[in-house]
Amino acid sequence: MYIVGITGGIGSGKSEAAKAFMSLSVPVIDLDEIARQITQKNYPGYVQIKKHFGSKYLDKNKEIIRKKLKIDIFNDSEKKDKIESILHPIILKECKKKINQYKSEEYIVIVVALLFETGSYLKFIDESVLIDCDEEIQFKRVSSRDKVDKNLIKSIIKSQLPRNQKIKKADTIIHNNLSKSHLKKEIYRYHNDLKLKINKK
Repeated sequence: MYIVGITGGIGSGKSEAAKAFMSLSVPVIDLDEIARQITQKNYPGYVQIKKHFGSKYLDKNKEIIRKKLKIDIFNDSEKKDKIESILHPIILKECKKKINQYKSEEYIVIVVALLFETGSYLKFIDESVLIDCDEEIQFKRVSSRDKVDKNLIKSIIKSQLPRNQKIKKADTIIHNNLSKSHLKKEIYRYHNDLKLKINKK
């Protein structure tokens, strides 16, 4: 089984790329989705966050206030390190489980926002694909999607590896400065090329 690691900065279009792969019946493991699942009420990530922070990040229904957690992660480096040390091992474990479920597939995709930053997933993948766009477009997309403060977006971008370094590290770059339909076409083209490459092996 061939494993493709998809990465890119916030607002670059990783989720749209994932949807395109899913429309081609390619199994997709999205680490952000795993993070959401494990931080649901009474799931392992939730239990650990509650254990370390009490009710600080819980609403009246005892659900995690994700926006508050996100803001603190990107405004407080000490808290960021603590939360990541809690969640990353659980996410990694779940990811490994899912990879094992897809052993019979020709290829699968893992969406990892911090693929190059953490390095933990590089040993699992056969090829890295960067979904790339201009920083100005990142700002516009995240502002309209998440309705968050521009300073928070700057903090998030700053916490990620600079774009030029990601470009140097990636095996393949798919540009996403245009429309969703254009990105979909690029993913389809990549998919066809990859299948040819895999079948030649």
